[in-house]
Amino acid sequence: MAFAHYILPALALAGTAFAQCSNSGTLTIASSADASQLASCTTYSGSVAIETGLAYPKDNNGRQQVEVTNVRTITGNLTVTSAISLSRLTFGSLESIGGFELGDLTVLSELSMPQLTEVSQLNFTALPALQTLDFGGRGLTRAESILITNTGLSSLTGINNLQQVDTFNINNNEALQNISLQVTSITNALRIEANDRYQSGLTTSFPLLETATNMTFRNCSSISLPALNNVTEDLGFYGNTFETFVAPNLTSAGGLIFVDNTQLTNISLPQLTSINATFQIANNTELKQVNGFTELSVVKGALDFSGNFTEVQLPALTQVQGAFNLQSSARIDCTAFDELSSTNVIRGKYTCLGMRARPGGEGTGSGSSGDGEGEESSASQIFANLPAVVGGSLGLAGFLQMIL
Repeated sequence: MAFAHYILPALALAGTAFAQCSNSGTLTIASSADASQLASCTTYSGSVAIETGLAYPKDNNGRQQVEVTNVRTITGNLTVTSAISLSRLTFGSLESIGGFELGDLTVLSELSMPQLTEVSQLNFTALPALQTLDFGGRGLTRAESILITNTGLSSLTGINNLQQVDTFNINNNEALQNISLQVTSITNALRIEANDRYQSGLTTSFPLLETATNMTFRNCSSISLPALNNVTEDLGFYGNTFETFVAPNLTSAGGLIFVDNTQLTNISLPQLTSINATFQIANNTELKQVNGFTELSVVKGALDFSGNFTEVQLPALTQVQGAFNLQSSARIDCTAFDELSSTNVIRGKYTCLGMRARPGGEGTGSGSSGDGEGEESSASQIFANLPAVVGGSLGLAGFLQMIL
C-alpha cells in the first residue's frame, strides 16, 4: 500500500509532463505562460506556432518580444506568420527543428537561435526588417530545403557553413550582396536570382561544390564554381553582369544555357565533354568569340547559338543529336560546321548564318551561309531563276534584254 501511495502520484506527474511535451496537433504560443510550458521540455514532439495576436506586453514603440528557453528539439514545425508587432524572437537552447517558417513579419529585426544547427525545411518570406541571422557558432550545417525571399538580409552568416542541402532558393533580397556556401552537393535545385538591387549584383561562391542536379543563376556579378564536376540537369545563367565564367573541372551537364548576360566576354569550360540536353548561348551582346569548349564532343539535344559572334570553335565535336542553329550579326565562317552537317555529325536541322540583322534562336533561319553571308545577293536570286526564264516564252534574247 505504501508503494502505491508514492508511486502512483509519481507516475501521474510523469504522464502529465509527457503530455505537456507531446502533441499530435500544434502547440500555440500566445502568452508567456504558453512559452513556459514549452520551456519545461528539452524535446517537444509536435509542432509549435506563435499566435498572430500575441498577448505579450508591448514596448514604447508598440513592439513585442518572445523568448523561449530550455527546449532543444522540436520534432515538428516552428511557424511564425503575420505577428505584425513581433520585433524579436529568441530560442536560446534550440538545436534542431523539423521545419522553420517565418512569414509576413514586417517589424521582426532580431532572430536569435545561437545553438541551432539542423533544420529540415527553412522558409523565410517577407521579413523586410530582418538584416542578420543569429544562429551562433557554426550555424546551420544540415538542411533539406532553404527558401529565403523578400527579406532585409545583407548576408547569410549563420547558414554559410551548410554541408548538406537538397534545395537552395535565394531570391528578391534587395540588400543581400554575397552568398558563399561550403556544400559539396545539391541534390535537387539551386536558384539564386534578383538579389542585391542597390549594388552591382550579388557575388556567389561555392568553393567545395562538386555535383548538383539543377542550378539557375540570375542577376549575379560573379559566380565561382571551381570544384564543380557534374550537373545532371540544367546549368543556366540569365541576366548576370559577370564578364568571365570559368568552371575548370566541369565535365558534363544536362543542359547548358547562357542568355542575356550583357557583359559576358569569355566562357571557359576546358574539361567539358558532354551536354545531355540543350546547349544555348543567346543575346550575350559582348560575347564575340566562343572558343572555350575545346573538349566538348557530344551534345544530345539542340545546339542553339545567336548573337554577335565573330568566331565559334568546337574542335572536338563528334555528335549533335538535335538541331544545330548558329546565327550571328557579324560575318562568321561556317565551313567547319557545313562539313559536320554533311558527314551526319549534326543529325538535326542545320542552320548557320552570318550577317543577320536580327540573329535568332533555333527555328528562325534556315540553311547555311557558307562564307558567312546570311542573305542571298540579288544576282544569285536572278541566276537561280535562269532555267525558268530561258525555258519560258521570252527565250534567250528576252532574258538578255531583261538583264542588260
